[in-house]
Amino acid sequence: MQIISWNVASIRARLPLLLHLLAEKQPDIVFLQEIKATEDTFPFDALKKAGYFAYIHGQKSFNGVAVLSKKPLEVKELFVEGLYDDQARFIAAGFEKTLFVCVYAPNGAPPMNNPADNSRLLYKLSWYESLKQTLENYLNQGFSVVLGGDFNVIESDEDVYDPDVFRFGPLMVPPVRKAFQQITNLPFLNTIKAVPHPQPLYSYWDFQMLAFQRNSGILLDFIFIPNAWKQNLVQAGVYRAYRKMEKPSDHAPVYCLLNDSSDS
Repeated sequence: MQIISWNVASIRARLPLLLHLLAEKQPDIVFLQEIKATEDTFPFDALKKAGYFAYIHGQKSFNGVAVLSKKPLEVKELFVEGLYDDQARFIAAGFEKTLFVCVYAPNGAPPMNNPADNSRLLYKLSWYESLKQTLENYLNQGFSVVLGGDFNVIESDEDVYDPDVFRFGPLMVPPVRKAFQQITNLPFLNTIKAVPHPQPLYSYWDFQMLAFQRNSGILLDFIFIPNAWKQNLVQAGVYRAYRKMEKPSDHAPVYCLLNDSSDS
């Protein structure tokens, strides 16, 4: 069983690369973020031809998340607990007592024309608290939860090429790290952190300043599985090659491989 998470930065712009990924890797579940599409513009037909059911929480031009699956799923929820706003950042879909939850966390950066405005950061912290409550509710109901997405947080200094550049920014300030830690404290396994890697792994490289060529990257994307599945984890990492293909997203897909006994 393979699970992939990818911030595609527009599903329509990245559709050729996505179809290539699906054909090459044959994942069972795919989490997509920043699809920037609604039901009427999402490429359901192309994905169906590729062998995937698609479930989306869309938004025109901004945000948007989706879950792709080789098997049919049922959508459970489109919002985190208590935040029923117009930002499409969450979708939970699954079967029986297994839920696949895709998230696109807010960035939290202030408006460029008003650096002193912290309202977006406060929204980010509120969103994270609501996400924690939502996940706790699922766990209390006995669901096995697989969680993936772009979390817009630098969890540790090793997850960024130069932590001092981001130390006081919305990806790294202590309240954001604490909010993310509340998620990691739940009975989940962060797959990409659970597998040893010889060098730091990054999943995002800015398009500016030759960031990818210089490997000035950040690890922002994660896939969590239930702790009970820990023994089934075979491999996890980043498909870095997709960042250097033609017309890439600024994110590369992250993945984890599980043995078949988890697929139940």
